[in-house]
Order: sequence, then C-alpha cells, then structure tokens
Amino acid sequence: FKKFGVSLILLTQFVWMTSCGDNDNSQVTNRNFEAREPFSFEVAVENRSRLRLQAINGEITITGLPGANSVIITGEKRVESESTEDAEAYLPELEVNVQSLTYEVFVETTQPQNTGDRNYIVDYTITLPKNLEVRVTNVNGIVTLDSIENDVTVNNVNGEATLIGIVGSARVVLVNGTIESDVTLPLDGTIDMRTTNGAIDLDIPQSTSAEFSANVGNGNISVANLVLQNEVKRLNRIINQFF
Repeated sequence: FKKFGVSLILLTQFVWMTSCGDNDNSQVTNRNFEAREPFSFEVAVENRSRLRLQAINGEITITGLPGANSVIITGEKRVESESTEDAEAYLPELEVNVQSLTYEVFVETTQPQNTGDRNYIVDYTITLPKNLEVRVTNVNGIVTLDSIENDVTVNNVNGEATLIGIVGSARVVLVNGTIESDVTLPLDGTIDMRTTNGAIDLDIPQSTSAEFSANVGNGNISVANLVLQNEVKRLNRIINQFF
C-alpha cells in the first residue's frame, strides 16, 4: 500500500544563510557587467548517506550516477555589477564551501549580507551516487534533480523545481514557481508538494493504491480519470481520498 499526500498551502517563512564580506559594499547603480570564476570539488562518499546543499541564487542540477563513489561538485561563480572592475573586486566575497561531515556532504554558498545591489550567483552541477539522499535549499533559480534513488527535499523561493526519475519520497516547497515531477514511491512513501504562487501537475498511475489530499488558497483542484473512494470535498479542499 502506497501512501502520499499533496497539498498547496500559504508559506510563511523561509530562512537562508549568508555571511558578511570584508568590502564596504558601496551601492551600485546597475548590473550590466560581470565577473566569472569556475570551481570544482570532489568528495569521497565513504559512509556518508546524504548531500545537503544550502544555496542562494543560481541554477542547480543534481544527477545520480550508478556506480559512482564520490560527489563531484562543479559550477561557476558570478558577480554582476556596474563595471567589470567592481565585479572582479567583489568576486572573492562569493564563496562555495564544501564540508565532509560524519553523515553527509555539505555544500554552502556564502556571500556578503549587504550586496550593495550587486547580483551574486552560483550555478551548481553536481553528480553523486544515485542512492544518496538529497536536500536542497535555494532562494532564486531553477532546481533539477535527476535519477536519485532515495528521498529528496527541495525548498526554493523563486524558481521551478523539476524531479526526474526519482525513486523515493519527495518533498518540494516553493513560493513562486511550478513543480514538475516523475517520482516512483516506495512502500509507505510520501509525496508532499506545496507552492504559494504556481501550478502543480501530478500524474498518477491508475493502478496506484494510495491516500490523496489537496487544498488550495486561490485557484482550483481538478481530478480526471481516477476513481476516488470515500470522497470528502469541501470548498477548495479534497481530503482522505482513496483510489
């Protein structure tokens, strides 16, 4: 018996980590120029069972690979500012920190708390063993998880979240953006998807035996080609449906 819930709720709080830089972060008038710098890390998995990424701005792509025994983290750091010289001066304030902790590989973006209206962006491309759990927190940008055979969690404020070929429970929380997913649930697995402004499209095999619930603040819920049992429907909410 597979059990999962899908809900749309108003989100009230998101927290992310930033760090203060040493520059004075004087205000800029535009962001027409940029400085770029690539980065690359490799961390042996050993007994670690999870990747945790704490990002801020940028696109994130994480892909599981069969037979891999390390986490490979590559990407590019960018600062957008009013001149190339200013962008290059502040690029060292944008950092990618990678830690090998007891049970996880932890990756973190750090940037000045006062940006001076500059854009600090880090795009990540990560490959890892497909059986690692993945947890991602981001503020602005698209997040894509592909071919992960474990539980996945995505918290993103602005941007799409795409799950491809996931085998495990999935939790996705967005404020602004669309969720697309292809998830195979294990026994007693759950899908929990939430967005404040955006759409959730969920395709479910007709042969699935599961519990389904959904609610929406502004908008509507529609169900097609599914035979629901024990239907309880109230305004913009559907609860305790079995099929």
